[in-house]
Amino acid sequence: MKKYTLLLILSLLLAMGISFTSLGYQEAPQLAELVKAGKLPPVEERLPEEPLVVEPIEGIGKYGGTWNRGFTGIKDYHALGRLIYDPILRWPRDPKDPVQSGLAKQWEWSEDGKTLTLHLRKGLKWSDGYPFTTADITFWWYDIELDPNITAAPHIEWVVDGKPMELEVVDDYTIKLKFSQPNGLAETVGLAFHGNQWPLGFERFGFFAPRHYLEQYHPKYNPDVDYAVFEDKAFDYNTERPVMTAWQISEWGPGATRLVAKRNPYYWKVDPEGNQLPYIDEIILTLFEEVEALNLRAIEGGFDMQFRRISLSNYPALQQNKDRYGYHVLLWPDAVGTKYGYFFNESIDDIGLREIFQNPKFRQAMAVAIDREQINEVSYLGIGVPRAHTVVPDSPYYEPGLDQLYAQYDPALANQLLDEIGLKKGPDGFRTRPDGSRLEITVEGMDWDKATLDEMELVVAAWNEVGVRTSLKTMSREIYWTRACSNEVQVATWTVDRGIDPMTDPIYIFPFDERSWMAPAFGTWYKSGGKLGQEPPDYFKEMMDLYDQYKVTVDSEKQKEIGKKLVRMNAENVFVIGTVGMVPSVVVVKNNFRNIPEHFTTDWIYMAPGTLDPCHFYFDH
Repeated sequence: MKKYTLLLILSLLLAMGISFTSLGYQEAPQLAELVKAGKLPPVEERLPEEPLVVEPIEGIGKYGGTWNRGFTGIKDYHALGRLIYDPILRWPRDPKDPVQSGLAKQWEWSEDGKTLTLHLRKGLKWSDGYPFTTADITFWWYDIELDPNITAAPHIEWVVDGKPMELEVVDDYTIKLKFSQPNGLAETVGLAFHGNQWPLGFERFGFFAPRHYLEQYHPKYNPDVDYAVFEDKAFDYNTERPVMTAWQISEWGPGATRLVAKRNPYYWKVDPEGNQLPYIDEIILTLFEEVEALNLRAIEGGFDMQFRRISLSNYPALQQNKDRYGYHVLLWPDAVGTKYGYFFNESIDDIGLREIFQNPKFRQAMAVAIDREQINEVSYLGIGVPRAHTVVPDSPYYEPGLDQLYAQYDPALANQLLDEIGLKKGPDGFRTRPDGSRLEITVEGMDWDKATLDEMELVVAAWNEVGVRTSLKTMSREIYWTRACSNEVQVATWTVDRGIDPMTDPIYIFPFDERSWMAPAFGTWYKSGGKLGQEPPDYFKEMMDLYDQYKVTVDSEKQKEIGKKLVRMNAENVFVIGTVGMVPSVVVVKNNFRNIPEHFTTDWIYMAPGTLDPCHFYFDH
């Protein structure tokens, strides 16, 4: 009770114009020593006028400690990237809540929905103490996003009606984003998902970059350097590059076996008692060449808090060793509608197969032919959720019942539906096409791991059981991805995520682009504005039109209404066949590592665990 009373009091004080400065800030002892030695300004001068106040999950923390984790190398950037989620606007902790403030303390749309005004927190500073201003946004836009030597084309959220946004700088802390039409993707995709410091590892997303540091390495401003130099200096692993995040990489380079990130002394968040965050001194990521070795270290208590790269198959071993090594194990459901989805390619060049795949009764039949309970037990230790493909319950677009639509195991119904659409069984028990020719389909995918391969084999067996002759082919990601995106795969497979907010990238809802393997040629048509690919049937055009409406409304309630309709149409038409979803991430947490909730839904688009504010995690020494 005291915690929430204090939060209320502090909120009222801020509303009255009384800042933490008058109440007094506190800082980490190691920073206090640097201030005392004259190597750092006082904490009041390092924080912005209105720091972001982080509400604690459990309570006020303690300073100190090293957060030990593991990762698999430079391409495993999210092992750190999701811990330093600090964009312009933020995804909320509760996915049903609206987007939250971040580096921008407030924002508003013009009445016509064409201009978004951002108000940055005054007094923000980079990790080297240099002011963070709108100049860091304009530098990103004009010299990174619009420079074809760096970015092939501006990201979709900044282009409306084929026209890139225009920026109007009001002052150092106020900027206007202007569009030719209302931009419904700006807040969510642009500023909450992609609104981090550029380039965010290999994602190459961003909305700002340290102009005062990078300008000297940009060929536009320095003719003695090339773009390779700029990329090297801008990259997240450059230990000299200033950041706006809670920790800054201080140790990494060729031959390194660990990555170290230390506290940013100018970090712009505090707890409700005015303690500057982060609480934890540093993060150390130990390099593992093999995931199995990383998991063994977790089992032996080598990590303080981690779920990335922790294998579900090791859950029993973790449970057996938790008391011995002083940790506990949580199961956080993943925002994955189905761990593995099956996409019947409705734009396949084989016209006979296309007609069969486009028949909803065929997809319904193939869905109910699958024994999801069996798959859950065999592949996922019985701790997943047998379900159809749709969003997860934490999603604002969730509707009860859709997750069980055509998810029952009913081979009799499957046979009935297949008979109704003219796929007759021959003497050998296998079905023919309506023209009497042999019906054969091939499921393609990657051999991810034993659990995935077991699932695919069970699905293939189930479809053969109802008379649809089915074979399985697995291959490397490079070969498979190219084939699937090129419209060459009859039945594609993939992990179907985006289960909280599929509208940020609706590739699993309707043919959005070539990654929409329910009909990649139709997706290419939509992506190219009809210039490439193949024209889709009307039912897909209706969904495309709905998403076009979604993109040009800035009213979140109207967006939710459109999104729910799209999700419902997807589920009712079984455009993706799901089997078992919400298979949990296995979370290993040392018993003295605090401010970690017992229940949480992980999602890479929401940068989990970034929305939990890792800056306020702490060790209860």
